Amino acid sequence: MKTKKENVKKLWNELCESVAGKPSPFEGMTEEEVIKQLRKTRKKLWEKKLALRP
Repeated sequence: MKTKKENVKKLWNELCESVAGKPSPFEGMTEEEVIKQLRKTRKKLWEKKLALRP
C-alpha cells in the first residue's frame, strides 16, 4: 500500500505535467490586462462565495 507521501507526490507530478502542456491564459496580455482579468475572476469568486452563504 502506498503511503500518503507517495500519493501526494504522484498527484503533484500529474498536475505539473497537465499544466506544462497548456499555454498560459495570460499569454500575449499586457500587465494591465492581466491585472484586469485577475480582478474580474476575483470578483466572480467573491460573489459566488457570498451567494452560497445562508
